[in-house]
Amino acid sequence: MGDVKQLWKEIMEPSEEFTPVPFWFFNDEPDETKIRLQLEDFVEKGVNAFVLHPRIGIPETIPYLSPAYFETVRFIVKTASEIGMKVVLYDEGMYPSGSAHGMVAEENPEYASKGITLAEEPGDQEILARMPDGKYLIYGFTGGTIRGIHFGEDDGENGAPKSADILNPEAVQTFIRLTHERYYRELKEYFGTTIIGFFTDEPCALGRNASAYREWAKGMEKEIVLEGGKLIELEVLFEGLENKTTRIYRKLVKLHLRETFYKPLSDWCQDHGIAFMGHPAESDDIEEELYFHVPGQDLILRRVVPMTGGLSGKDSVQAKLAADIARLLGCRRNMNECFGVCGRGQIPWHFTGEDMKWYIDWLGIRGVNLFVPHAFYYSVMGKRKEERPPDVGPNNIWWPHYRHFSDYIKRISWLMTDGEDCASVAVLCDNNLVPAEEVAVLYENQIGFHYLPVSMVKGGREEDGTFRIGDCRYEIILNVLGKSYESQQELRNIRMVYSAAEILKLVKLEEYKTFRTVTLSSDARSLRAVRRMKGDQELIFLSNEGKNLVQTRLLAVNMENPVWIDLWEGKVYGCSYTLDSENKKWIDVTINPCETALILSDSEGVLTDVMSRRTKIEDWTERFELRTQEGNRRIYGCTVERDESLAVPDSFRVSGEEMAECWCNGELTGVSFWNPHTFHIGTKLKEGRNDIEVIMTGNASNIYTDHNVFFGLSVE
Repeated sequence: MGDVKQLWKEIMEPSEEFTPVPFWFFNDEPDETKIRLQLEDFVEKGVNAFVLHPRIGIPETIPYLSPAYFETVRFIVKTASEIGMKVVLYDEGMYPSGSAHGMVAEENPEYASKGITLAEEPGDQEILARMPDGKYLIYGFTGGTIRGIHFGEDDGENGAPKSADILNPEAVQTFIRLTHERYYRELKEYFGTTIIGFFTDEPCALGRNASAYREWAKGMEKEIVLEGGKLIELEVLFEGLENKTTRIYRKLVKLHLRETFYKPLSDWCQDHGIAFMGHPAESDDIEEELYFHVPGQDLILRRVVPMTGGLSGKDSVQAKLAADIARLLGCRRNMNECFGVCGRGQIPWHFTGEDMKWYIDWLGIRGVNLFVPHAFYYSVMGKRKEERPPDVGPNNIWWPHYRHFSDYIKRISWLMTDGEDCASVAVLCDNNLVPAEEVAVLYENQIGFHYLPVSMVKGGREEDGTFRIGDCRYEIILNVLGKSYESQQELRNIRMVYSAAEILKLVKLEEYKTFRTVTLSSDARSLRAVRRMKGDQELIFLSNEGKNLVQTRLLAVNMENPVWIDLWEGKVYGCSYTLDSENKKWIDVTINPCETALILSDSEGVLTDVMSRRTKIEDWTERFELRTQEGNRRIYGCTVERDESLAVPDSFRVSGEEMAECWCNGELTGVSFWNPHTFHIGTKLKEGRNDIEVIMTGNASNIYTDHNVFFGLSVE
């Protein structure tokens, strides 16, 4: 069928539209030759866009938003345009967003961050209330700062720029005038073509290092009283407790933040032909996402741990939440700023290719389709290499082979863009109340669901006993938030359940069995599954998020000639299967940790070069001996004889850390970034003596830190 051929073409030749869009840290003295060479290198590695992120390390001779600054920015954007790259502008120097590197408060000191706190004596601050214990609730300057772009401007340093009060509409308009309008004035001809978006980064009204304060919009005390709150009840806000008034308070703060900051920025971007991009401050923020043209989140600080985490805590919801909101809003793309400060243990650069692949899979199967790797560094000279490492691009060991990652990201992004994401269950959620552990069993039992924010319910309708919103149709609403949420008129005739356990009972019934994305012959709790429709083609996407091999069988429904596509390798394999007593087809599924698979039906057999998938490959680790060590590289070798009477396997695997390159008779046959390292050497073997080398390159932490992380084959 024609569409299978087209699908395969799009998989093998992914469009530049789906490129990774890394943060490119502009963090040193600009050199036009170096800039052009770096950008050309990005393109060669399959990276066709970037976020231009001014970062600490820029010389003080290039002040933020100065003519000298824009001289470099213009050259960067012009060069990107000439070589066919896209650029996303970053709206701050450095972060959080909203202060224009302190220039907002510099223009008007009244625009510096303000908030509320408790004090024994009010001083000259505005008194809002007196607490029963005699303390004052006061409103005043927080002293908050942001991280700047020059050395000496980081947290706690004297030069750290003052943060702005982004709950003050006048301060926000000043921010837009100083930042957005200036960029537009300097780069107008590139907007909507080369420049595709403006990135805002976890805006914060208080600024950093202002932990004694809480957010406040001027005059909010009247709004709280009108809502039935009492100012004296805000005392528990500083103890981490909740009551009626703190709930009113949080709702109002978010309302002001949305209307004062997010909406004006969103409107400005739309009026200037670009996308409002970035992410809010918290992983379970919902209302803020509604203003993004590309809803987003950030996966940082290893808050989700590869192979052992991903289903608990508020950070586990962020990827799927942003993707589902985008879907319900009708936004074609959603993004995730990923990998930032995700090193292992206390070793900042100890981030591996395996970690990166696992995170891509974790994000992708939850619906992320625009990846913003944090980060590619313009320079790692001096202290720059210590600033929120690691570099996950040009200054890491895998850069010569980065095309593997960029092509894979493009394939995943293509897969999760357009088409229909099939799910019959909607999970109600609210601002900062997003079920995490409560839905773990849905993931573990391959039951597809979408998060449904209560604020979006009014945008849907009942239709034939289902809830319809946008292109999505839900037969069951899972409400673990409480009975009060069932009063939504649009949901009154939709079946509502109050625990995921009830859904597990339902899927055992014939009428609800299709709620499962896939039917398996045995439990596979670490296997995630998504069913998508592209045109009339059904696609089943599988990912093993655990640390153990998954072996099971999958019921192939309406699949005449199922094929197994390895999106990482870009290869297609025939599926082995058995027929049961009812003539139903069960596909054998063997999937290693950190692996994904795409299964589809090639009913007319139009795909060529379909191979047999081998799941049992001989381990050759013990055959290799260390030949030489060169710094962070160890070279292992072995020889094998091949003649008519002595067959040599076409493939082998070895166990070792970290990046492995295989050379057979002087030719590179493959590269692997995680265990077990599997190589296919059949086409490079010759009659007689064959020399095989495996070169193991150690983690980048061995280069940039004093740590000595083991690398090499496991024979040592």
